[in-house]
Parts: sequence; structure tokens; C-alpha cells
Amino acid sequence: MFVNKTIYSCILSLLITTAFCHSVSAETVYITDVLYIPMRSGKGNEYRIIESRLKSGTALEVLETDNGDGWTKIRTPNNQEGYVRTQYLSREKTAKLQLDKLEQELNRQKSENTRLEKSLKDVSQAQDQLNTALNASHDSNRSTLSELEEIKRVSANALELNKRHQDLLNQHQMLQTQIDILKAENARLKSDDKQTWFMYGAAAVLLGVIISVLVPVVKRPKNRSGWKEY
Repeated sequence: MFVNKTIYSCILSLLITTAFCHSVSAETVYITDVLYIPMRSGKGNEYRIIESRLKSGTALEVLETDNGDGWTKIRTPNNQEGYVRTQYLSREKTAKLQLDKLEQELNRQKSENTRLEKSLKDVSQAQDQLNTALNASHDSNRSTLSELEEIKRVSANALELNKRHQDLLNQHQMLQTQIDILKAENARLKSDDKQTWFMYGAAAVLLGVIISVLVPVVKRPKNRSGWKEY
């Protein structure tokens, strides 16, 4: 019974270990800052070297974890499988990779800063142009307002002049009417004066005729004694 329990425990431990190995099969580790490491066909330096130049920072897929013997089974990016010393592996990227990444990020930030500075410069230039255009627009508006005020003043003067002109025309029309009336009255008076003088002349002629008729009569009285004068 004890032997069966021992066998059972060993089998259970083996299953747990196998399950653990499978559970970490997708884990990714990196070669540490050692320049190059070899990959062997087995766990030990006596095994054949499959790849002698695995470079620092190379991403490797873990197939079997280190069980305490100092070796980890991995798969390279070109699908080669083998064993490498666990001490050369790290779950973090190497300092060089991190430095390269930081340098790339720094360069990206510099490029972005350069782009932003250029954009800011363009925006500043555009703002200066807009300010210049705005100032020019203000000047134009002030000039337009001055011209408008001048037009209003001239228009007011023109309206006043037109009103005065209309008043003068009305006065001229009234004076012309009065002149026409006076001319008509003068013509009438002249006509009446001619008629008066004509009547005066006719009366004088008539009076002369009467006098010429009466005077002979007055100068010849009858001789009532019947005696002839000698």
C-alpha cells in the first residue's frame, strides 16, 4: 500500500510538472547582456552546439523551464530548438534593448518636438499674418467710417443745398408770376390810357365842331329896325 501511494505521488508530481511546463510554454525571455551564447542539443556542455551565436537581446520562446539543473529549453525566432544556460536568460529586455528603445523613443520625441515647433512656428506666422490683416482691416474700417461720415456730411450739405435751390426756384416762380401780373396790369393801364386819350380827343373834336357851328350864329344878330347899314 505504501509503495502504491509513493508511485501515485510520483505520477502526480510528474503530471503537475508537465502541466506547469506546458503552462509556461508561451512565455518569452531574453538573452542577457552577454554578447553571444551557444545553444546545445541537450542539457549539458557535452552536448552538440546547434547555434553558437545567439545574440544579446534575442527573444526566445520557452519550451521547458529550468528544473534546477541550470538549463532551459527554448525555440529561436528561426524555429530552432535547443538548450541554453538559464543564467543567461532574463524576463526583462536587456539594457541595450531598453537603451535602444529609449533612444528610439527619444528620437521619436525629438522628431515630434521638431514637428510641433515647426507647427508652432507656422501657427505663429499665421497669427502674425492674421494680426496684420486685422490691423489693416481696422485701418480700412476707420478709413471707411471717415469716408462715410464725409459722405453723410456732403449728403446733408447737398440736401440743404437742394432745399435752398428749391426755395429759390419757388421764390423765382413767385417773382416771375408777380412780374407777369405787373406786365399784364401795365399793359391794361396802357390800353386804358390810350382809350382815355382817345375819348379826350374825340370830345375835343366834338367840342370844336359844336363851337364852329355856334360861333357863326352868335356873330350874326338880326337887324330888328330894318335899316340897312351903310
